[in-house]
Amino acid sequence: MTLTLPSRLEASLGALLLVLLTGTVLLIPWKATLAAVVAIPAATVFFARPREALLAVFAMRIVVDLFHWVPMNMGGLNLLEGFGGGVAALAAALFYLELRRVEKTPGFLALAVYLGVLVIAAARSGEVRDAAEILAKYISPLLLMFLVASYMETTSLRKRFLWVVTGAGLISLSVSLYHLLSGQMTQHFRQGYFRLVGGYANLHNHALFLLVLNSLIFFWVMTLKKPWQRALMLGLQGAGLLCMYNTYVRTAMTGFAVFVLVFLWLEKRYELVGMAFVVGVALLLTNDSLQERFSDVVAVFGEGDSLGSKRTLGSGRFGIWSTSFSEFMKQSPTDIVLGLGLGGHYEMTDMYADLYRSKEKSENLDSHNDYLSLLYQLGPIALVCYVGLQATVVRVGWRLHKTATELWTRQWARYMVALTCVTFVTNFLSNSFIQRVTVAWLFWGGVGVLFACWRQEQALKQRQDGPVVPLAQLREAVKAG
Repeated sequence: MTLTLPSRLEASLGALLLVLLTGTVLLIPWKATLAAVVAIPAATVFFARPREALLAVFAMRIVVDLFHWVPMNMGGLNLLEGFGGGVAALAAALFYLELRRVEKTPGFLALAVYLGVLVIAAARSGEVRDAAEILAKYISPLLLMFLVASYMETTSLRKRFLWVVTGAGLISLSVSLYHLLSGQMTQHFRQGYFRLVGGYANLHNHALFLLVLNSLIFFWVMTLKKPWQRALMLGLQGAGLLCMYNTYVRTAMTGFAVFVLVFLWLEKRYELVGMAFVVGVALLLTNDSLQERFSDVVAVFGEGDSLGSKRTLGSGRFGIWSTSFSEFMKQSPTDIVLGLGLGGHYEMTDMYADLYRSKEKSENLDSHNDYLSLLYQLGPIALVCYVGLQATVVRVGWRLHKTATELWTRQWARYMVALTCVTFVTNFLSNSFIQRVTVAWLFWGGVGVLFACWRQEQALKQRQDGPVVPLAQLREAVKAG
């Protein structure tokens, strides 16, 4: 074997590149150097081994949430934002490279329109840094969904994906249990309750993650065959529900109730549906804390000033929704059609917030409704596309629930129809599966598994039907015969 010496030009370019890289490493801050050292091999693995990379990034997203306390800041981004933004960039690049594969996935047209409007909204935003953060937050779950649908081609891969998510989720659950047993709740008194925040910086992030994890554990309880496995999952279910209850977040409790009822109904376990309903009503009737937390639901339909006393119901949701929507309809036609740009939804809630602020504005007030947040920022076109994607999930899930050849596929289809119903409810009630990145990843990752099942069923159907002979070819054959 003979070695070929580089040409003078190649040697010169190589030496120049070496000098530039050395100077860059010596001159830039150590954090940027460290980020580059991590990012380069991570990007290489992401493109070279996308299946393993997808498993890793979903697991890491769950665990990274627990490291919010790490004092890392680079370019104005903390650890969570840096990780999310990096994955969003890699997912966008891989999405483009695999466009021929992902365009065959259900909902691709709605996604394309949604992404187009999202880019316009980003360009119309005043704050570049905030717009970039929101753009990564909104774009990454959907891109990852299409990648999961493209790369999780077999049932074994799809099950492995879900077990990885479950395993990472149990790490978070163990941290929550530790904080519950160590008395963390005595340190967090909010809106009249001592609450469990777990390993999270945000109470609602914790509660909604537990909602998704509890729904996934419930799926395993209903589908695993071995008694010891089901017993283990039942124990984990009890621990998960205990932690979720102690967050006292109504959105999470309501979402889990919706999930259980819809999933059991689709499973045709009508006796369990009745039992779950009875247990839920009994808890509401006998638990003073639950009665107090959900008393606003009764007050909405009670007597009183429709725009006065009811403005503060549901932690102020009624007032925020009505005031912000009224303010949005006062905007210019262009802003109503295209939205106010990323981050513009805060401008719509300022009027309501100012009624209760005792001093100058110090923080933004969210609209407490994911659909209104989308409407205010991106306009009605993007909102219709997003809701259309959710409807596509229900349509595909319902079809697979009825016609899929594999039992596991039918079971997962029922799970995703139930979880999508949860997202419809919780997105309306609060900032849920759009604003909160981790649960958005988990939901749309599950959708990716569903769409991968759909693609497999379509391929199986085509093989069973045999090759389709074009009409022109049939006519030529008849003439020749």
